Amino acid sequence: MAGFSGPVYVKSGFSNPDARSLSETERAAAGMLGFSEEQFRRIKFEYLQTEEQRRERGKALGGLVQEVMQELGQPYQVNSVTWSGNTLSWKLEIGTPQGAHNVVLPWTFVDDVLDSRTATEIRRLRNMVLFGLGRRDLIFEGRK
Repeated sequence: MAGFSGPVYVKSGFSNPDARSLSETERAAAGMLGFSEEQFRRIKFEYLQTEEQRRERGKALGGLVQEVMQELGQPYQVNSVTWSGNTLSWKLEIGTPQGAHNVVLPWTFVDDVLDSRTATEIRRLRNMVLFGLGRRDLIFEGRK
């Protein structure tokens, strides 16, 4: 798999990324929610671990899509991968000869691809990315 070294953005739910310490706001939130500081620290730690796992999945997605971009040649490349917690989707910013384009993929689809990594799922990913880039001509190229 081609390595993806570009940025993966996963917005944190915490302003303080240190799971061992709590800000005053986090202490107040813990109290309002009925958690002890230790319970809240544990919840925060688990949440931050989930964010890190999501970053790793974004990096894996970027690597798979970069392989598709290699098929298209230069200057197609994955510039960044962004997780949207609001829409539960991944946004890929892809550099093309016409400039940067965004391709948005639903999390359920991305999970299917990353969890199975079968040829069929990777082909579906390829087709979704090509469609998103307006390169429909390449999707059915071999079926004529």
